[in-house]
Amino acid sequence: MEKSAAKKGVPAFIGVAAVWIGTHFGPGLASGTQINVYYVNYGIPGICVTALAMGFLAYALYCSMEFSRIYKTYDYQSWTRELFGTSWAVYLFDLIFLVTILTALGGSLNAMGVLLNNFLGFNYWIGVSLVIVCGMLLCAYGSELVRRASSYMVFLIAGILLIIMLLVVTQGDPDLAGSIANQTKNLPNVSWGAALWSAVIYASFQATVVANIASVADTLVDRRESRKAAFAGWLGNTLFLIILSLTLFSYTNVYDITAEALPFYSILQRLGYEWLKGVYIAIVFLAVLSTVVGFSFAGVARFSKYYRSKEEGANNSLRDGLFVGALLFACAAASRFGIVALVSVGYRLLGYLNLPIVMLPAIILGGRKISKDYLRAKGIDAPGV
Repeated sequence: MEKSAAKKGVPAFIGVAAVWIGTHFGPGLASGTQINVYYVNYGIPGICVTALAMGFLAYALYCSMEFSRIYKTYDYQSWTRELFGTSWAVYLFDLIFLVTILTALGGSLNAMGVLLNNFLGFNYWIGVSLVIVCGMLLCAYGSELVRRASSYMVFLIAGILLIIMLLVVTQGDPDLAGSIANQTKNLPNVSWGAALWSAVIYASFQATVVANIASVADTLVDRRESRKAAFAGWLGNTLFLIILSLTLFSYTNVYDITAEALPFYSILQRLGYEWLKGVYIAIVFLAVLSTVVGFSFAGVARFSKYYRSKEEGANNSLRDGLFVGALLFACAAASRFGIVALVSVGYRLLGYLNLPIVMLPAIILGGRKISKDYLRAKGIDAPGV
């Protein structure tokens, strides 16, 4: 998201919350795959703990954005270095970043390749290549366009998806009452303990958003704004998760929706509206491009110093495009594992990595270093505290 947009168009805290929601609202969520894996599989307990998962993450992000605001750490390298007090910790975040790219972008490419194959009959690799070429061109020549559009794209995607959910509920054949009554028979993991741990892991693998949040933390003027940004992000993400989770859960007594790789698309196939499937694929394509470009920009910002010469400075569209292409082809290879495997195994691995490297340090170390007592004792000037 462009920082100036956060300052001009909407209140700063809404702009920061939109960055979080936009990063969260990627293809894994829009396809329904990660909702099935981390929430619907656990029945009503799984749906209830969505609020706890987003609350856990919201508090970590609040500590993170306040830390970035006070210590002026607006990229993940300086954020990690300042938080841990050592430069080697940056390499831990690099590891997380690479795992995130392979899983998130691999799953995104797989979802798009499968959808284009099912709907238009495209060969899987043609669909994947289409996304890669579009991503390379946008990163090389359309960065300003993407930055300007990113803060609005999330509202477009979310709005259309909510309309689709409304049509599914009113025109489809969901059975919420039956799904509640038969959840222990239809679902394998209806347990509050298992649901709660799944929520912790879900919040943890989403924690890489601290890098995105750090980049816009300078738009926040005081601690009150940071609190409002965290609350707005928690509220928006929780409502979306509950609505989408309930929609999928209401079909668990109709057919084995949790076995579907692309559950929302499978529901649309039951409805039989070709135009609606086309609209859905279009918004997933937007979500994929937004995710691809967002992660690719972050990769260029972090690793461009290794392939650009000093004379080239900050601009080399060709080399940036080639770097993004190589990155996306690696993700395309990972995509063959399938979106379900990448979401259930790759994201879970990422959650276990993020919990000790990002989530707990943000809360424990970050929370301590933004406290009034610490700032006072260290003589740190912290406006707006």
